Amino acid sequence: MKACLCLLPVLTLIAAGAANAQERYRDDRGEDIQLVCYGGAEKPTAEVRSGFEWDAQQHKYVPKQSVESGKSDFQATINVSIHGDRAEIQLPKSLIPPLHGDSNNGWWNINDLIVGHDEIRGQFRLNGLNQPRLSINRRSGAITIDGMIKFNGRCDADDGHRRF
Repeated sequence: MKACLCLLPVLTLIAAGAANAQERYRDDRGEDIQLVCYGGAEKPTAEVRSGFEWDAQQHKYVPKQSVESGKSDFQATINVSIHGDRAEIQLPKSLIPPLHGDSNNGWWNINDLIVGHDEIRGQFRLNGLNQPRLSINRRSGAITIDGMIKFNGRCDADDGHRRF
């Protein structure tokens, strides 16, 4: 009987610590965060090139077409909106693929959202093949989007006020 009474304070401390940890996690999840992120983006491109090429067998120039794939680099701005356990991302039109899923006026839901003390993570679905992963470092503000589209930049809090 004495052994059980000695463990009671320890179990109470463990339970209080677990409740406190859950409370901290709930506080992080209950935040309302608006971010505007500036940086460099990269997306795949395909170009159709046409012209003429010398045909040695026919001894004349003949029409030629080719498709060249590559990557396009440019500057972009992305918005991220987090309300509790739900989040959305707004991409510029230059990062949205021609075949894309349904969005809410240009906003895509962020799935598998984790709003931690130092990091925000999740992924969003542009189409069946393109489901980029999102990672935001809450200390430095660095954002990375990795998928068929790529984006690296820095986020600032958007408090809704005009800058000028």
